[in-house]
Amino acid sequence: MNLVIFKTNALGDSVVFLPVVQALRRRLPSWQIALVAYPPVRELYAADISDDDLLLVPADEMRTGWRRPARVARWVRWLRRRRPDAVLLSYDQSTVAHLLARLSGAPLRLGAQLDLGWRRGGLTHAVEWDGRSSVADWHWSMACRLVRELGAGELPLAPPPPDLAHLAGGAARVSGRVVIHPGSKREMTRWPAARYAELAGQLARAGCEVHWVDVAEAPPSLAPGVRLARTPTLRELVALLASASLFVGNNSGPMHLANAVATPMVVLAGPQPGAWDPAWHRDRVRVLRRPELPCQPCDQLARLAPACANRREPLACLLRWDVDRVRAACLELLGPAAPAPRADSTAPANDGTA
Repeated sequence: MNLVIFKTNALGDSVVFLPVVQALRRRLPSWQIALVAYPPVRELYAADISDDDLLLVPADEMRTGWRRPARVARWVRWLRRRRPDAVLLSYDQSTVAHLLARLSGAPLRLGAQLDLGWRRGGLTHAVEWDGRSSVADWHWSMACRLVRELGAGELPLAPPPPDLAHLAGGAARVSGRVVIHPGSKREMTRWPAARYAELAGQLARAGCEVHWVDVAEAPPSLAPGVRLARTPTLRELVALLASASLFVGNNSGPMHLANAVATPMVVLAGPQPGAWDPAWHRDRVRVLRRPELPCQPCDQLARLAPACANRREPLACLLRWDVDRVRAACLELLGPAAPAPRADSTAPANDGTA
């Protein structure tokens, strides 16, 4: 029996989806499982999907595939060679992906229409969002329905965290180590890099071992004592995150990786809806959000906001968080792992307002 899964999204989306792939691999051990995925995340699936069963396609290529019929024809041939008995599409796959699923010949095609039913009539089974669940729970409900339709029993009610043991490499937690990742895909989802740099300096002066992950969108301007961490591979990034006592960053792919390896975290939520908050180990998570803003959240599951719509106070959801309050949240979450302030520390005192 053969299953093909479509998930051509970037890092964060793929981390949240990974428990589905891992659960299906374990529940259907005799099945041949193939995956259509985003090239930079191939290491995520290395423990469960062989290279021969991976079709790596950037999301933009898949979305605009209709412009290149020859390429779509190659994808159709790849799918049909696998003779799928079932196809699973993550909730946000493109119309081209849904067309490919239909052309694959699979009798069972399960996914979500997400208010685009007129474009995605090729599904045989739809599992829609209930308006309350996290994206991780929604993905899991699809896996549960698929297993049920295949007559393979039942999965647990709640999704487990992603298993990243093949990437973490047995990394040990280091007390007082703080990893700051100041990046994300879109400018309007980033707390200002200058504030991250100030926070990094304050935490370093307070005695924390601070690592600043080097990202192109936030060139480092680092205080003494802050270490620049270059993580060119996913394996190196996961190992660093797994060793930290605290992660600080935006709602991003690395945030979901840190959540998967149970690292405590302080997250600047920005415009993202709560469905994209860290899905696991919630007792170790502080999400900094401004629910009093009437524009919150401006991102939706079916549509990302192209720009901040708050003309009176642009990016208020992020900019209302000053460095002192974020620092207080960090020290609160570090708890016993927080170092005692040095006598020469110039960092401001914890005002307890986070």
